[in-house]
Amino acid sequence: MTTSEDKFESVLSTRYCKNSPLVSILSETNKATLWRQLWIWLAEAEKELGLKQVTQEAIDQMKTEINHFDWPFIRSEERKLKHDVMAHNHAFGKICPLAAGIIHLGATHFQRFATVIDRLATFSLTNKEVVTVGRTHYQTASLVTVGKRGVLWAQELLMAFQSLAQFRDQMRFRGIKGATGTQDSFLTLFGGDESKVEALDELVTKKADFKHRFLITGQTYSRQQDAQLVFSLSLLGAAAKKVCTDIRVLQAFGELLEPFEKDQIGSSAMPYKKNPMKSERCCSLARKLINAPQEALTILADQGLERTLDDSAGRRMLIPDNIFEGLSVQTENVKKIVEDEIAFLGLEKAMMMLTEEGVDRQQAHAIIRKTALEAKQLQATQKVDIRQTMADPFFDSVRDRVVGLVSNPINFTGRCVSQTVNFIDNELKPTITKYLDQSVGNVQLDV
Repeated sequence: MTTSEDKFESVLSTRYCKNSPLVSILSETNKATLWRQLWIWLAEAEKELGLKQVTQEAIDQMKTEINHFDWPFIRSEERKLKHDVMAHNHAFGKICPLAAGIIHLGATHFQRFATVIDRLATFSLTNKEVVTVGRTHYQTASLVTVGKRGVLWAQELLMAFQSLAQFRDQMRFRGIKGATGTQDSFLTLFGGDESKVEALDELVTKKADFKHRFLITGQTYSRQQDAQLVFSLSLLGAAAKKVCTDIRVLQAFGELLEPFEKDQIGSSAMPYKKNPMKSERCCSLARKLINAPQEALTILADQGLERTLDDSAGRRMLIPDNIFEGLSVQTENVKKIVEDEIAFLGLEKAMMMLTEEGVDRQQAHAIIRKTALEAKQLQATQKVDIRQTMADPFFDSVRDRVVGLVSNPINFTGRCVSQTVNFIDNELKPTITKYLDQSVGNVQLDV
């Protein structure tokens, strides 16, 4: 007996996304169900506009049988006809005999994304006052807070979210245009009445819950719309990769720890390892999204005249084809790293205070640079004490003030706390609230 292991299956559906709603959303069954729903909407609209051959009994039968699939017959018809839509058309007509003559007559997951951003907002608020070392060029810079870093991540994801939301709101329905976009067959059905053909196009668009439709098409709508979708998804990929790369680096520094499951194995050779496996896999998958626009543009460019099949294989693969849940801050490690660097940051404050007192900035910079380099050498063997570091009489006028600031590292984080709260309250929450589904439970990442 042939099993799934004997056949090729996408690694996305068998490994990375096996528990994702996308597996069913992009399934053959769901695709075929949507086709059937479109045929039902078309029949309803045609009946509403007065086509006598479309009966309510036929529509009712289509609605009753919408989820009834004879897959062996469908596959047989597809092999014979070499046309998947017509194979499904024949199969649906076989189980809906009252509708056989009228089928095809003439003719997304924001809640989960919003939940991810919301969880990151919660993480940021929880840690808005946890001071950590900021890094530029991966080297020590000014202090920030874990929460401020978190909302920077949230901002990247939110911008990608907004791009996708804007695309969805502006996405256009192909409408009821016929074989090459001329609507000739519908014009014949309605006895040459253009107003009824236009009304049919509008009515089916509304039934499909689209706000906009293409006024003109060939056999397909412009593949530029597909490319725009792929661009938005590539932004999401880039944003996710940036966030997860940061998490991987911070786990290496010992500042963060992504969830590590009870039976998870970090390395077959090194049993003590706890790898940031979820972030690594996310980066790997994101790379696919980042590189997708090139293929989408090629598909758009290669569409010939009213339609060619240059888009067929690529488009089918391109469009189909839980890290913040339990992400923990290693507060003791973060505190130790801050303590190791706070003396040097105190010297930066000292330079600003001295220049405010009228000391020449170049002179202050030279002395503080020499003091900092000596302290760095000392740090290799012992803890650096800020008061001892500033023992030179040059610092007499500012020493006590600097020591006071160093005693509470939050003094070095500027507006991190207020910026975190302001961004979440005034931009993040207003954007995602309407998409949030309170029923979404823990997020799971399959690897």
